[in-house]
Amino acid sequence: MDCRKEGCAQPQDEDIMDIPLDDPAANKAATKIQAGFRGHMTRKKMKDDKPREEKQRDQK
Repeated sequence: MDCRKEGCAQPQDEDIMDIPLDDPAANKAATKIQAGFRGHMTRKKMKDDKPREEKQRDQK
């Protein structure tokens, strides 16, 4: 089965197993990716919360 032709959403299992989990460089890269994503989510949440805070301040 070729995912490129059939449009699979998930990678093949063989691709996942090629990553050495005990490699320090892989762990460092994963940490950077996770930190970037967490920062993105925090900024998104703060942006969504800001209009509510401004509305509450204006009503007082």
